[in-house]
Amino acid sequence: MTQCYYAPASTGNVSVGFDLLGAAFEPVNGQRLGDVLAIRGECANTRLSLSGRYQHQLPADTDDNLILRCYQLFQQRLGKALPGLDLHLYKELPVGSGLGSSACSIVVACFAFNHYFSEPLSQVELLQLMAEAEGGVSGSVHYDNVAPSYLGGLQLMLPGSERLCRDLPWFEHWRVVLSYPGTTLSTKAARAAIPAQLPLKTSIEFAAGLSRFVSALYCQDEAEAIAALKDVVAEPARALLMPELPVLRQALMELGVVHVGISGAGPTVFALCQTEQVAAKAASYLASHYEKNQDAMTHICRLASAGARSVKDPIPCS
Repeated sequence: MTQCYYAPASTGNVSVGFDLLGAAFEPVNGQRLGDVLAIRGECANTRLSLSGRYQHQLPADTDDNLILRCYQLFQQRLGKALPGLDLHLYKELPVGSGLGSSACSIVVACFAFNHYFSEPLSQVELLQLMAEAEGGVSGSVHYDNVAPSYLGGLQLMLPGSERLCRDLPWFEHWRVVLSYPGTTLSTKAARAAIPAQLPLKTSIEFAAGLSRFVSALYCQDEAEAIAALKDVVAEPARALLMPELPVLRQALMELGVVHVGISGAGPTVFALCQTEQVAAKAASYLASHYEKNQDAMTHICRLASAGARSVKDPIPCS
């Protein structure tokens, strides 16, 4: 019997928390925005087939797919060989988009394997495995995409803690418009643009902004939370990679959007809105002025309260 699993898209950094904040999002219209993996049963040798809107962005040779790499890592972590699996990935997130595409595939795969084999790994062990697999793609181990895609919500990473991350409060009425232009931006290239060292002044400003934002969330001080959203680390370094951002920001702010930032490494942008009406205007503007081709997409989203999970319906997400 086929078992299907889903993991949602995620936005890393959330402007104010480079490598330390990540949020999972879902469209308000009920569509799925993420990847679905189906385990169709066991077989002699593990095999993977592909479909979905963004199948064409993946390597044609499925032997080089993240899903199969995750199965190898999962078996290595358990220290034993497992049966071959007949797998099918519905790839519904674009690659190199800033929506946690690789993290989403890794999360849905690791979650699926752990669930299918009666959960031999704990939540923390599984999250560590996901982050290690993601590190092989992005060039460094970090949790800001895998954690929200796995657990849902807005997650604060806790380096050095056994907890690894903590779920943060949010504002239920906030809407986030995610707009992907249809072009790709390498995560490794985007990370390479960031200087290896920051001036002391910038480091203090970064710590102050993140502290201010987290404090405002717990106090449910909306104005303070919005005021804290300023990217002093990634966006200045990536300005040349996303030259359209200043124009987009100005136009969207004039429509009532309270913050515009880069989703993860980009090129997807996120527009934070306080009302459905403003979100609709922002989505319309971005669809008209930022989408470049047939791969592009724009969604009005809310925070996804749930992360990776089993689903009954393998229907593609969009």
